[in-house]
Amino acid sequence: MSAITYAPDLVEEAVLLAERTLAAANARTFRRERNRVYDVAEPDQREADFRALHLKWFARLGLHQVIEQAVAARARLLDHVSGCRVSRALTGREEGADLIGPSPATARTGEGQPVLALRLRPASLLAPEPLATLLAHELTHVADMLDPAFKYERTLPASDDGPSADNILRDRYRVLWDVTIDGRLSQSGVADGRMREVRRREFAATFAMLGGEGPRLFDEWFDRVQPTHPALVAFAQAPNGNARTNMDDSGRCPLCRFPVAALDSRPERLSAAARAILRADFPAWRPEQGLCAQCLDLYEARQDEIVAPRAIG
Repeated sequence: MSAITYAPDLVEEAVLLAERTLAAANARTFRRERNRVYDVAEPDQREADFRALHLKWFARLGLHQVIEQAVAARARLLDHVSGCRVSRALTGREEGADLIGPSPATARTGEGQPVLALRLRPASLLAPEPLATLLAHELTHVADMLDPAFKYERTLPASDDGPSADNILRDRYRVLWDVTIDGRLSQSGVADGRMREVRRREFAATFAMLGGEGPRLFDEWFDRVQPTHPALVAFAQAPNGNARTNMDDSGRCPLCRFPVAALDSRPERLSAAARAILRADFPAWRPEQGLCAQCLDLYEARQDEIVAPRAIG
């Protein structure tokens, strides 16, 4: 893999945040060097000088070290990527790792190499231990994608029951994959010992239909040494082991049509805004029909996404 490159806006903001933690003498040196750049008359040259200055201090302060150590620790699988670009994330939700360009399947055959893309908040670069934990998790995602034994496919199977079912499958798959990743990191001593309980709670909320079988199945997935994409998809599609064709309507959510052990008996928990969005999607739905916990959470989340921008405006 070629060198890691860093987006200038990420570098600049990280350095400016780190400036607050510098010893007084170093802070004066940085500010003096930065002030001199303002005297450069030509705009393009001034911008180039700012970038060079911030990159110099970025390296001097070691803000790149955790990233480069994390990437180097996975050098064998990351040999399948052509480079690594680190860009700026605006929120914690945006932080993560992905592959851009040729598909992971193509990379595995050697026919083309994608770019490893990391998105991080500048503030995260000033917190080495949490950053190392985040990168270990995210880079394991990428390592799975590139591992032929994992058999990763970027697109999940589409449901005949519409977008809501697709969203629920995607959420179940994400949670299950995260469980297996942090399980492997725990086994290798990388993940915090408390991560098992964090993932257990998330698994229980996502797969509530499993009932008393949930804890046992969680342990099986968390302790699994070599999960595969097809196995994750199969479990996410039918967590209770029942083929959907063998389930009658009483065992399905009236919205997503996924099999569930029980519908939420308190659909009144839906906010008015979320209920309005739900009824726009499903005009025939009535509250007394109930809905599964995943659909309830989905529509509450959609309500938040719609309401928040209006409040800002």
